Amino acid sequence: MFFRTVIGAVLSVAAPTWADDGAARAARERCDFATEASEWEKSAQGVNGDAKIAALLARVRALRELGQNRVALETLDAAEALAKSGIRIAEVQAARGAALMYSRQAAEAEPLLRQALNAARKLRAFTLIAQVQNDLGILLNGTGDHAGAAAAFGEAAAMGKGELAARARRNLVDAWLGAQEFAKAKTALDSAVKAARALPTGHERIFLLLGLAKSCERLFNEAPEHDNLLRKRALELDAEAAKMATGQGDEHALSWALGHQGALYETERKLPEGLALTRRALALAQRLQVAELQYRWQWQSGRILGKMGERDAATEAYRRAIAALESIRNDVAIRYGNRNAGSSYRQAVGAIYYELSDLLLQRADGLKGAELQSVLREARTTAESLKSAELEDYFQDDCVNLLRAKQRGVENLSKTAAVLYILPLEKRTELLLSLAGRIERYQAPIGDVELTEKVRSFRLNLENRTTNEFLEQARQLHTLLIAPVEPMLKSSGINTLVFVPDGALRTIPMAALHDGEGFLIERYAIAVTPGLELMESGARGLRAPRMMISGLTEGVQKFPPLPAVQVEVDQLGKLYPQREQLMNREFVKARVTEKFSGEPFTIVHIASHGRIDADVRKSFVLTHSDKLTLDDLERLIRPGQLADKPLELLTLSACQTAAGDDRAALGLGGVAVKAGARAAFATLWCVNDQASAELVADFYTGLNAPGGTTKALALQAAQRRLIADPRYAHPCYWAPYLVIGNWL
Repeated sequence: MFFRTVIGAVLSVAAPTWADDGAARAARERCDFATEASEWEKSAQGVNGDAKIAALLARVRALRELGQNRVALETLDAAEALAKSGIRIAEVQAARGAALMYSRQAAEAEPLLRQALNAARKLRAFTLIAQVQNDLGILLNGTGDHAGAAAAFGEAAAMGKGELAARARRNLVDAWLGAQEFAKAKTALDSAVKAARALPTGHERIFLLLGLAKSCERLFNEAPEHDNLLRKRALELDAEAAKMATGQGDEHALSWALGHQGALYETERKLPEGLALTRRALALAQRLQVAELQYRWQWQSGRILGKMGERDAATEAYRRAIAALESIRNDVAIRYGNRNAGSSYRQAVGAIYYELSDLLLQRADGLKGAELQSVLREARTTAESLKSAELEDYFQDDCVNLLRAKQRGVENLSKTAAVLYILPLEKRTELLLSLAGRIERYQAPIGDVELTEKVRSFRLNLENRTTNEFLEQARQLHTLLIAPVEPMLKSSGINTLVFVPDGALRTIPMAALHDGEGFLIERYAIAVTPGLELMESGARGLRAPRMMISGLTEGVQKFPPLPAVQVEVDQLGKLYPQREQLMNREFVKARVTEKFSGEPFTIVHIASHGRIDADVRKSFVLTHSDKLTLDDLERLIRPGQLADKPLELLTLSACQTAAGDDRAALGLGGVAVKAGARAAFATLWCVNDQASAELVADFYTGLNAPGGTTKALALQAAQRRLIADPRYAHPCYWAPYLVIGNWL
């Protein structure tokens, strides 16, 4: 996987000056980082001492370009074991910090980089100071400390030489753009162009020029004056890079240069010229067999063709783009799933999926029968692929693949349930209703931006129990999203609605939508799922359940007590005599691990403070003396799924997500997927302790009733009972509860 981009900041990827390998250097010049890594591995095997460390560090550089951070960190372990002198230890620390920036341990990067920087200052190792400051600047820029980043890049540029100094100057432009200091960005841009042109002709100079062309474009777009000379300069820099790449025989760089020129022409509405350049870039990418470039230029071709009115050709280009992207999807999702990537997977490439879905749905106009169903299913499947990748991005692993193999036609699991897939597009929102083996298509006349604004207001007002201001948005959203499909729901005898929401819609409880007479939950049981392919679709397995109950009533770790939890636990104990129980001081990670070492549980109920954060590393469930992470829950629960004895229900009865945090809501929706459970029962926000105890008890009573019922119907009954209680009628008390995943 080739991760260098001409858009992002440039890491200090120079090999130690005391390391050289002609074959590895040649491989790097042609962007063949796999061969470069292999050559440095061979070099390391034939030497000892400092030379071996140098070869290992150079291999780490190539592995980082490939996105192979795990292998890079393992290689650094070997280098660290050999490092004896202060300078070598500092170099290894610096390399480890840079590698950790783009891994799941990103929080550990800054301390390591600062340690390496302090050591380099004491040793007066000016080149290492420049290298570390450049990497530290990238980290700070990624976390929003643009002023700190600019200071770091400034010192790197002053102390570094040649390529390193030029890279730091290029990165300084990004820091000033991030700070919206456009005059300083313009000055830094002029300096960076001069520094790049002073480098010897070759790979590094070409890519710096390409990156600076992107900086010109960004400065044009973001600065208030929109100076057209910046676009002209971008084209000139691209042309300069393309000429140099042609002379060097660097087809990889040439593909980048031509593709970016094509994008600039697209922006200026010079579509035929843009398409011609993009196709030349694509031909090179195909010859080189570089999937990252192929998906970019196929996507760009599709956009341009769409603007030219050639919808069928555009659709084919998008299909090829997604096929190329899917081949490297896991690597790309992992790459963007950290705080220093500058954006999430969805922000970086999510539009490609929705643009294709949009084209397909436009094509569906006028179609009938089997042909219509085929197009609608492709549009939905395309959006589904994005949802899978988003969870890989959020959780930083490929847990979703374990479910795909078990997918069994979720939409056909129940004759009385319908699945509503909501696709917010630029100018409209598509509603794809699945029932009885077919898809019915409806539209709402609202684009994604306006819909998001309504959803944000709805969520904020819902949490304010002192007013009914939420009703305005509740009715508007009902009119847009439910009213179009309700006649079909009624005529089909539907009693359960399963939502597959998207974006901001993940942050709200659909149960609280209102038709002017009553809440949606009063007419339908409701469940949500992060995607049709992202839920265990097996039959319900709650007979003779083995239950694990754990939680806190005491206030610990600066969190308040939850006194009503004891009532909740006592009631569950009566309903489920076959249980294990860990409360308060017994509820610690070691004891939980011990309990899970035996026969798999069918229900795990955790009544404790918890939070699902936009950063998965900050998501947790509170125990008495520590915290359970989502990785911890997976380690405990996943073995049952792998043994074909999956957890039927994971309950987090005091969990919460922040209002307006779409990414945190994505994480909540994926809790069952991550843990390996068929379903989760959780809350969008922290609710009244007493109301929670009553609702949870009613929910489990329904599940445990003779003859049984579905999880969604049990939750509906519990919510309706709270609505009927004047103390808890406001949706703030009952709406945040969700059945996520398998609702049966």
